[in-house]
Amino acid sequence: MTERVFLEEVGKPFSITPMGHGRAWEVANLRNDSTIPPLIYVVESEIGQAFLLGRGVSGRAKFNMIRYIATSFIELFFERFRNKSCAQYLILRGAYPFDLQHAFGSAPPYDRFLLPTGFIKLQRVLNQKGEDWEIKAQSFVGEYQGDIWLIPDTAIASGSTISFFLRNAFTHHLPKQVYIFTACGSLEGIQRIYQECLKKGVELIPVFSQCIFEVSREGNLPGLPLTDLPVTNPGSITTKHFFEKASHRYQGTRMCSVGDIGESLDDPIQYSLHTLWEMQILGMDPKKENWDTWTIEVRSEPIKRKVHDFNPALADYFKNLWR
Repeated sequence: MTERVFLEEVGKPFSITPMGHGRAWEVANLRNDSTIPPLIYVVESEIGQAFLLGRGVSGRAKFNMIRYIATSFIELFFERFRNKSCAQYLILRGAYPFDLQHAFGSAPPYDRFLLPTGFIKLQRVLNQKGEDWEIKAQSFVGEYQGDIWLIPDTAIASGSTISFFLRNAFTHHLPKQVYIFTACGSLEGIQRIYQECLKKGVELIPVFSQCIFEVSREGNLPGLPLTDLPVTNPGSITTKHFFEKASHRYQGTRMCSVGDIGESLDDPIQYSLHTLWEMQILGMDPKKENWDTWTIEVRSEPIKRKVHDFNPALADYFKNLWR
């Protein structure tokens, strides 16, 4: 088992946003492991914490959280990009809430011109063993350009989509640096992406929000391997304070901090049903949950019926919730 370490032990404060709403930590030579990028940044913010603690949040509220996380990132790192040749690449659909256009638009020259952006759509499927994702097809709209590539992605677990994109994109154009911005990202995913950059001599700079996650090797919900990202995993690295908050919030369980991001945005009801199911599987106490923070009113009669139709045993587990 990986021995737990905290961000205070491996990182040092790097910068803070002008209004003090976000702070970056610099982590150098983590574990002295050559498969890990030599520099990693972790951004702490109130909105980043709310995002990782907000499993009941969905729809527009979740979308806005991601947008504000992107803004806090750019506030901290914009000076690195000023007067540089930058291009953004969005892997759809999961990354579209993380579009950096709004965050960049508050400072010259991006208050007048759009940040050059390429759009990528990848089709992925589970391999025959059901252990990992394989990319089957790719479509791209835009141009491969710039010395600095910015790749925002809301959640990075295996890193298979971004590594596949870079492997193909580097045959068209080689940047000097690639920045990966993620609101919920794993170290394993970054290691996979880093291998593609090492092959071509491209510097990789990952920027995490709140926590460098360790992926659960077995998902909480059936049929979803390599996708769970709990703060409480022994290899996840965050501050002591946030670890304690997450442990309290998720009752000491290995609850995934985000669930299915696409589902949370596009189908809040189904996402809420899956979150309830995960709570049941982990044995979380419904009485300790603050249901007023949920976007969907799961205590309403229509949702009660949906829960019963989805899984009668789940409805029985939460029956006291509806009394």
